[in-house]
Amino acid sequence: MPGRKEQTMKRAKNATLVFCLFIVYCVLLSQGLKASAVSAFFGALAAVPLTVHLYRRLLPLPPEKDAGDRGPRQRVRRDAVDAEPECVPGRVDGRVGHAD
Repeated sequence: MPGRKEQTMKRAKNATLVFCLFIVYCVLLSQGLKASAVSAFFGALAAVPLTVHLYRRLLPLPPEKDAGDRGPRQRVRRDAVDAEPECVPGRVDGRVGHAD
């Protein structure tokens, strides 16, 4: 199944990126802030989920192209009952029919 393989590759890529982020935080905390090894480890352990959460919150994932057989959802306005359809055959500039 090609979908399953793509999903597995996507999860592997995300796990690798999180691991690399963890290593970067460990290096930054230990070298940049001169923290001990244990402090840098636990600081990175706390910072990675926070960073991932903020990243997903500020930059949400775009909708998937293969989200299913359904098309994009149409938004229903509150005044949809009273509103006229936007596309009516034969309607030109708010008038029905031709005004020649």
